[in-house]
Amino acid sequence: MATVARGAVTENLMTNVDVSKLSYVELVELSKKLEEQIQGKRTEELKVLADGYIKKIEAAGFSVVEAVEALQPYIGARGFTKTKPASTAAVLYRDPANAENTWSGRGRTARWLADYEAQGRSRDEFKVDGH
Repeated sequence: MATVARGAVTENLMTNVDVSKLSYVELVELSKKLEEQIQGKRTEELKVLADGYIKKIEAAGFSVVEAVEALQPYIGARGFTKTKPASTAAVLYRDPANAENTWSGRGRTARWLADYEAQGRSRDEFKVDGH
């Protein structure tokens, strides 16, 4: 059915499959099977990448724990952390340059607010009216 070269998908990958003749139920079943295959391949390829990464880390004389710790800034910065959704605390501070930047006053100071404070500006300048 498919012709695949290692590392590259050729143009005629699924040209022999005529999905227009499949029923709704058959399409749904095909979709489920494809999703299972996609997730399986994703997991498989991620494991291969991780194994290669670990071999490089260990060859350089570092531990896996050190490698994971070194990745933490990248995980938080890109929003890949698996945490529960933020609570709906009231907004106490808002960035006038970008209204989507808010801070409830809980936890660590928001980066945008810390940047303004580092420039010598007062936190009170960014308080939301009524608070």
